[in-house]
Amino acid sequence: MKAQQEETTNVTVVIPCHNEAASIAKVIARFPRDELRQRGVQLHLVVVDNNSSDDTTAIAETAGATVVWEPNKGKGNALRTGFRHVSADTDFVVMLDGDDTYSPEEIMRLIEPLQSGFCDVVIGSRLCGHVQQAAMTKLNHLGNRIFTGITRLLYGANITDVLTGYFAWKKTALDALSPHIKSPGFAVEMEMITKMARLGQRMAAVPISYHPRAGQSNLHPFKDGYRILLMLLQNLVWRPRLSLTADVKTPNGIQSAFMPRTIIFVSDGIYPYVKGGKEKRLHEITKHLAAMNHDVHVYTMQWWRGPDMAVFEDGVYFHAICKRYAMYHGDRRSIKEALIFGIACLKLLRERFDILDVDHMPFFPVFSTWIVCVLRGRKLYATWHEALSRKEWTSYMGRGGTIAAFIQRLCVRLPYRITAASWHTRDSLATMYGRVERVELVPPGIDSLLLQTVRPAAVQLDVLYVGRLVKDKHVDQLILAISIITKTYPDIRCIIIGEGIEASRLKQQVSQYGLQKNITFLGAVPEATDVYAYMKAAKVFCSPSVREGFGITSLEALGCGTPVITIDSPANAARHLIQDGQNGSVVPLDASAIAKAILYWTATDRQPEIAAQTLDYDWNQLAKKQAEVYML
Repeated sequence: MKAQQEETTNVTVVIPCHNEAASIAKVIARFPRDELRQRGVQLHLVVVDNNSSDDTTAIAETAGATVVWEPNKGKGNALRTGFRHVSADTDFVVMLDGDDTYSPEEIMRLIEPLQSGFCDVVIGSRLCGHVQQAAMTKLNHLGNRIFTGITRLLYGANITDVLTGYFAWKKTALDALSPHIKSPGFAVEMEMITKMARLGQRMAAVPISYHPRAGQSNLHPFKDGYRILLMLLQNLVWRPRLSLTADVKTPNGIQSAFMPRTIIFVSDGIYPYVKGGKEKRLHEITKHLAAMNHDVHVYTMQWWRGPDMAVFEDGVYFHAICKRYAMYHGDRRSIKEALIFGIACLKLLRERFDILDVDHMPFFPVFSTWIVCVLRGRKLYATWHEALSRKEWTSYMGRGGTIAAFIQRLCVRLPYRITAASWHTRDSLATMYGRVERVELVPPGIDSLLLQTVRPAAVQLDVLYVGRLVKDKHVDQLILAISIITKTYPDIRCIIIGEGIEASRLKQQVSQYGLQKNITFLGAVPEATDVYAYMKAAKVFCSPSVREGFGITSLEALGCGTPVITIDSPANAARHLIQDGQNGSVVPLDASAIAKAILYWTATDRQPEIAAQTLDYDWNQLAKKQAEVYML
């Protein structure tokens, strides 16, 4: 007896009725009770009498249904009352109209996908099923097609009949939806479908039959059609109120105080294929958010080999929305790549998400993702790594820099909230572009525990550089500084890690000065732990870059306990990490000044407090802070 009870599936059917005395008994009688019983389904019928003036209540009770009364007219009002009368032990809830237009015999067609776990909601589709002659007017058919097409496009809903009256839910899905149902009338189906899409519920459509109704319809095509259209449009900006939960400890031991959410990040470059600071930041933030039980996806170019358009690594899904194009044309960002990737971002209209966070560079994706968020009723978040002035743009791009500065000015206004990756960027957004409100600071970080486990590399190493070999990094000044030092200390050793368009020219410069024994180019070092080993072995880390959005390699060097030399440039955010003379030096872009600082730090004993000062930049803490930004 106990085993039989465990196999029983409890299904409650809610039937809203207004003056359906002519049809309600037939609807109740047509449910295939014998078949349902054989399948272990226990059926309970709830008829909601929506202030009828005929004998609907008496007829429904005689036919065996439970009848509840809703005095306020309107299908939405009736459904809310019916849903409140669904018993707690119900597994699935079915809704259909009481006018005999739908087939109760087809109820298992809607329940089976729920039983298999295929989806959360099943919607009966008349347009993909069998519509009997005279059951639907040409005007209603056309309107339904139009509404359905628009809803699929704007909400990404997997439905083919947006105005149907035949639904089935898992009880848990209906419990999540019910508090959000507000429509009193016939717009309720549109409200339910659009809000289920916003809630991220998995919807599926199955074909059903549709018959001419018994009695007169209560639907007014133009008046109710107008209300349905308003519901479709107003829910574009609707979003559920996401509540906090109690702290939950994940398998990684990370405390998460937030409901799991689907978070999309958009970036044309990803780590480890691009080893820049912003790519490393994205890698760590996404990995740690995934460890906090969020559903994290990164949309990018196809950096990986093979036919797969998506890969899964470190708990994060990576999706290719276009093939890979060169990010740089010479030493400048490629406009072609920026445009193509920006257009490809419109594909995100098909995706469901709670949060979309776009990398501001190369700007065009900001416009595309803003359109996506507007159409999907979501707020756009963006991560800003640097904000250049018009003068800096023209220095970087020539005449085209004026256009780039204008594009950045437009982009700065689009996101609902911006995450600035450095103090310098946050201040620049305010002073140069007037973006003050809703700008949060979440800098890049380091893995403190990992750095503690790394042993120094077994090499003689005085000076280390890690980064891209491009013009703005001014590695040529470091080489010139080493040349100056060799006149006094001929055995000084420098290692340069990285790749870039300047590599050949820099190697020629080393040969020209006869520094082959002093300076070694290692190219790209694939493993981060190997890079950290070199940082720990070095007496000083030198980053002569004049333009850094934050300076992640400088922070990593500090985390390894190695002092840092960087440049006193307005566009160099790394200088904010340095307390001059305590954990490094901030010097002018001058080879002699760099050489003087190198000589000072190579002769100074390593300071243990340098690494201790970076503990606030641990990735665990920063990922929590990033999650908090999405709750604001």
